[in-house]
Amino acid sequence: MTRTVRYLSAEDVRRLMPPMPEVIDLVERTLVEHGHGRTEMPPKSDVHPRDDAFVHAMPAHVKEMGALGIKWVAGYPSNREAGLPYIHGTLILNDPASGAPTAIMDASVITAWRTGACSAVTAKHFADPNAEVMTIIGCGVQGRINIEALLSVFPHTERMLAYDPDPEVQARFADEVMTTFEVASIIPPEPREACEGAHVIVTSAPIVKHPTPVIDADWLQTGTLCVALDFDASFMPAAFERADLVITDDLTQYAYYKSRGHFAGIADPSGALGTMLAQGTAKRPEGEPIIIAVNLGLGVLDVTLGAELLRRAEAQNVGTKLPL
Repeated sequence: MTRTVRYLSAEDVRRLMPPMPEVIDLVERTLVEHGHGRTEMPPKSDVHPRDDAFVHAMPAHVKEMGALGIKWVAGYPSNREAGLPYIHGTLILNDPASGAPTAIMDASVITAWRTGACSAVTAKHFADPNAEVMTIIGCGVQGRINIEALLSVFPHTERMLAYDPDPEVQARFADEVMTTFEVASIIPPEPREACEGAHVIVTSAPIVKHPTPVIDADWLQTGTLCVALDFDASFMPAAFERADLVITDDLTQYAYYKSRGHFAGIADPSGALGTMLAQGTAKRPEGEPIIIAVNLGLGVLDVTLGAELLRRAEAQNVGTKLPL
């Protein structure tokens, strides 16, 4: 009997992707499983072929959702200058019962969607429920998906402010948002103007070994939720100090990255998103707290979303079967 593995291209993945609210729900359920300790996910193993470039191996197993696999993902900040995507990734899924490979799929789209959905889960529980002003720092793929995810949770958003160091990228992003979503889009010339007055700030600058963060403590108004998707690349240590609550998506991974030189001079987070969801403590503190959530990216989210895409691919006969 010939064994096969299903290959899904980036276009296949886009075609099969569930609506954003369903992805957000899947991500939240996965985070709860992770918070209960019912998953396996060692810290990312990484190599660095060039300065500030990384390639991560991200194995994970979520028993309850029948998801087992590994993502091999690369991030090259210099790709932008060459007109190439910052992120490239491949996800391999295995049968939890036998270990046999079942699927190989493009993971770039998966990475963007599960990250945006995790931002939405964070905002759902920790942002001001009346939030109306969203800010995106970094107008790439991740910024676009985060807007869609946040609008799924806050459909009455009035304004979206977008900043990118490249004015052309910034302008194209704002035009796309205005065309795609029913929300006013503003492109301030400086990052400070994008942050002041925002209820939710999401940052997705390139992750580099020696960052030069620009967002200072006095840029943040009381009650702001900050979601850092770029480690310590955007928020200065003073901003972390001013925060009333700092959380992350995984404490073990945070400690690993701190041991590698990230988050220098920054106090450790007080809790992990999944654990807080599992314990029923994922809630906004009283008053108008400033909250920073450092979402590092979890392999458990990749494999559960990948497993859902594979189920849809098999039901719809999407993709290419490759012999092993």
